[in-house]
Amino acid sequence: MIMNLMSIAIVLGLGYLWVTRGFFSALLHLGCVLAAGAIAFAAWEPVAMLLLTKAPNGFFSFIGDAAWGLGLALPFVISLAILRFAIDKIAPANIIVEETFDSIGGGICGAGIGLITAGMFVLSTSFLRVPTAFFGYQPVHMVEQGNLQIKENLWIPVDRLTSNLYNHLSSNVLHTKTPLVHYYPDLATAAATQRMSEGGGNNKNTITEAGFEVALHFTVGKGANLSASELFADQFDARTQQITMLDGNPLPTGSYIDGYLINFKAGAKEDFGQVVVSKGQIRLVAHNSAGEAVTLFPIAVTSQARSGDNTFGRFRFDGELYVASVGGATEAPMAFEFGVPAGYEPSFLYVRNLRHDVQGQAPDREFADSTSRDIAVQTGDLLAGDRTANLNTQFATVVDGTSGRGPGISTGPRMGNRMVLQKGQTQGLQINEENQIVNGQQLFLPNDVKGRGIDRALRVDEFYVTNDTNIVQIEVTGDPSVNPGSYFSSAAAAELRADVPPMLIDSNGQAYNAIGYIYQDNNKVEIRYTPGQPVLGLDEADSLVRSRDDQVLILIFRPSIGVDIEYFTIGDVALIQFDAPIVLDRKRGR
Repeated sequence: MIMNLMSIAIVLGLGYLWVTRGFFSALLHLGCVLAAGAIAFAAWEPVAMLLLTKAPNGFFSFIGDAAWGLGLALPFVISLAILRFAIDKIAPANIIVEETFDSIGGGICGAGIGLITAGMFVLSTSFLRVPTAFFGYQPVHMVEQGNLQIKENLWIPVDRLTSNLYNHLSSNVLHTKTPLVHYYPDLATAAATQRMSEGGGNNKNTITEAGFEVALHFTVGKGANLSASELFADQFDARTQQITMLDGNPLPTGSYIDGYLINFKAGAKEDFGQVVVSKGQIRLVAHNSAGEAVTLFPIAVTSQARSGDNTFGRFRFDGELYVASVGGATEAPMAFEFGVPAGYEPSFLYVRNLRHDVQGQAPDREFADSTSRDIAVQTGDLLAGDRTANLNTQFATVVDGTSGRGPGISTGPRMGNRMVLQKGQTQGLQINEENQIVNGQQLFLPNDVKGRGIDRALRVDEFYVTNDTNIVQIEVTGDPSVNPGSYFSSAAAAELRADVPPMLIDSNGQAYNAIGYIYQDNNKVEIRYTPGQPVLGLDEADSLVRSRDDQVLILIFRPSIGVDIEYFTIGDVALIQFDAPIVLDRKRGR
C-alpha cells in the first residue's frame, strides 16, 4: 500500500509541477530525465561493482549492501542535475504557447517525468537490503510447487513501465552492442527476487566477485526430448516436480536441465558464519535463435547434507527453501539446476545480481537422464570437480589398458567369472526381453550360477547397457600380484577403507561409481546391478577378509562411451593407473 501511494504521489506531484511550468520547460526536462535514465542504466553495473568492492567496513558497511540500488540511483540523480543545469544555461528563457495547450502539453510531459522518476525510485529501492514485501510491495510470489510467479503489480506499474521503456530503447533508438534488454529482460522481477531471502529479507542480497566461482557447467537430458515425468524426477522423491515459468506457463516438452556448480567462498557468508541462498537470488537468462529471452530460477540444488561427513543431497525448490552451508569449511559448493525451455540456450547466470557470462559455453558434464545425475549427487561427484586433483597415486600399479582386458579387468556386458543364470529363477532381478539384467539384487547358491544344461533361450549372462555406455568390471579380491585392483594390497593397506566409493576416473577427471557387484564365496553368490543406486563402499557387500581365499568380489561400472579410463580408485587412493587408457568406444558382448 505504501509503495503504491508513494509512486502515485511522485507521478501526480511531478505532473502538477510541470503543468505550472509550461509545455516547453516540461519537454526539456522530460528529455533530461530520459537521458539521465539511459545514463543511469549504462553506468549501473560499473558503479555498483565499484561500491561493492570499495565499500568500507564498520559503520559504512551498508554501502556494500545497497550497492545495486545506489549504483542505479546515484548516476540517475547526478546526471539529471548536470543535464538540467546545462539546459538552463543553454535555454534560460521559456517559450510561451497558448495557455490551454501549454497546460495540456506540460501535463503530458509531467506525467512522463513522474512515471520515469517513480520507476527509477521503485527499481533503486527494490535492490536495497530491505524486507521482501518492501513498503507492502512484493511483485513476485512463491506459488504451488515452489515456483516463482508474477502475481502483483503497482496500481500504476511504474517499475515495469520504466524498465520496459529502456529495454525497448536499448534495442532501438539507443541500440548498442550490449543492449539492456539482452541482459535484463525483466528488470523489475530481478529487483524483486533479490530481496527474497530468509527472514523476510534479512540476509545478504549482494556478493562480490571474490565471493564465489562457477566451477562446473552440466546438463541433464539435453536433446533427449524427455517428458516432464522423466526429466523432473529423482530417486529421492517419488513425486514429479511441476515446473512453471514466471508467467505461470509450464515448460514445454523437450525442455532440459541446465546446471551450475557454484563454490561460495568466505565473502558470501552471513555474520553467523553460514552461506544462505534463496531461490530468487540465483537466476539464469536464456535466449532462443530469434533473440527472445526468458528469465529462469533454480528448480533444485545439490549441497552437502550435513556437517562432518561427505553426505550430499538434492533438494527441490518446491517450497520455501533456503539452502545453507554446513560446517565451517571455507568454501560451500552448491549445484543449482534450472529447467530450460526447448529451443533456448543459457546466456547469463546471475548470483545475487552479479552477472557471469555462460553463453556459448559447452557443458563440462552431460547427464543423459535424471538417474545418472542422481548417482553423481549421491556420491558427491557432482560437487567434486576434477577427481584427480587430490588423488593418491603412489600405490598404483601401472597397467596397459589397450585391450580393455587383463588380470581382474574386463569390459563388456557379459557377467564376470563366467556366471550364467536361468531365466525364471531371477525373481530379485529385472530381466528384459533380451535376457539382460536391467536392475535388482539377488542371492544365489554357487551351483545356481554355473549355467549347466540351461537352454540358450533361458540363459541370463549379460547386463543391460544403454547405447552411450559400456560395462567395465574390476575384481578387487585375490592376490595383488595377480589382480592389481585387489583391496588386499599390502602397500596401500593403511590408506584403504571399505566405506568410501570405488571409482573409475577418466582423462577429464570425471568419476564413475560402481553401480553393482558380483560377490561369490563357498556358500553363496550375490549379484547386484542397480544403476540408480551406486555402491558407496566395499562394505555394502560381504566383509572382505584377507585370510580367506574363497572370496571373489567383482565391481561393475558403467562409464560413458568415448571416454578414456585412466584410474581405478578406492576413495582417493588409486590402485590401477592405465598407462594406455581403456578407451570405451562400443559395447562388447555376444
